[in-house]
Amino acid sequence: MRIHPVLALVLAGLFLGVLVGMPLLLVTESFLVGFGESLKWIGMIIVLGAAIGEILGATKASLRIADGILRIVGEKRLPLAMTATGYLVSIPTFSDVAYIIMKPVTEALAAKTGRGILVVGLSLTAGLLASHALLPPTPGPLAAAGIMGAEIGRVILINIPVAAFAACGGLLWAVLYCRRFRLSSDRSLEESLRVQGQNERSEKGQRPGFLSSVFPILLPLVLIAAGAFVTPDSGGWAAQLTRALGTPLVALLIGFLAAVVVLRQKDYGTSALERGIRRSATVIMITGAGGGFGAVIKASGMGAEIVGGMEAVQLPGLLLPFILAMALTTATGSTTVAMVTSSSVVAPLLGALDLSPEMAVALVGAGAICVVHANASLFWLLSRLHDVPPVTLYRALSLQSLVMGIAGFVAVLILRLCGIH
Repeated sequence: MRIHPVLALVLAGLFLGVLVGMPLLLVTESFLVGFGESLKWIGMIIVLGAAIGEILGATKASLRIADGILRIVGEKRLPLAMTATGYLVSIPTFSDVAYIIMKPVTEALAAKTGRGILVVGLSLTAGLLASHALLPPTPGPLAAAGIMGAEIGRVILINIPVAAFAACGGLLWAVLYCRRFRLSSDRSLEESLRVQGQNERSEKGQRPGFLSSVFPILLPLVLIAAGAFVTPDSGGWAAQLTRALGTPLVALLIGFLAAVVVLRQKDYGTSALERGIRRSATVIMITGAGGGFGAVIKASGMGAEIVGGMEAVQLPGLLLPFILAMALTTATGSTTVAMVTSSSVVAPLLGALDLSPEMAVALVGAGAICVVHANASLFWLLSRLHDVPPVTLYRALSLQSLVMGIAGFVAVLILRLCGIH
């Protein structure tokens, strides 16, 4: 009997909480708080992202974008181009949000090239995860730098090659290993592309232009990027307006309205929004349940136990920040939580570990990339967006994130050998 992921996550959260001795009332409260916190910032974003995708698909704009990208980079270099795209767009944007925005293009490229959706999608994910964990102004590395007293400029200079190494590790894993996976969604995407091609020839329809097609995707990314570089205490109405427009909800809403206007939706996007809501319901529920499961893990005190165990083992200086962050990401499912907690432990030990604050931030970031599994929202997002069985994602995404973390650690070792401390 196959259990639905939502039910499995609810039961797993409740069972785990009771098993470690938490009162059942506290377990349920923790689960519901985690559920709400997860959906507070991503629920409407998923719906709006899906609605934009519906408009791009219905107007063949996603295929137009795919054609343009393939003409620019070529089919052979497509995975590298996707990784580079993810590396750049995730600097100001959460990786989950960036993937939702890029989903229609990712699927169109996978269908047109015949590459599996996991190859194209995880090539993008490699770039997203690397910059999300290592490059400010994303919250994790920014918080880690602040806690450890690191100089932001030097953190960026060190972490750019570390993030590049991590992204390349993920790219190689996606291209060399994930090509063996052939999903039912791959066949359906290719069939949908074939039908669209036939309809376009029979109806002699015209696709929108490349700029018109890509505008609804680029606009929210630009708004989010601009807002990320405005500090909360910035004065003036222009700065505050930029920050407000850069919140993911507002930026995606503007992107949706731009798609309605630029791609000429006569019903004001009503049908696309309705389809987006229907398609998003399962994704939203699973994302929320994953957040609830992670909240129970945090409330159970497992993070503190991991920290205590790591300190007792007395790992070598380079390994402690990396292993600690990796263990906390694996336990909590949150890169940011893992980085903040790890940095708080490592900060007073920098002298004893013979590490500069900037190198410690790089090690914590590399460790926090891995391991992405069932208590992370990205895991279930990919599972439901592309209908990927969880067991396949464990072999593809979870192992990819581990490879990326190790590649980032190797980059730090190389920098140390080159005399950078």
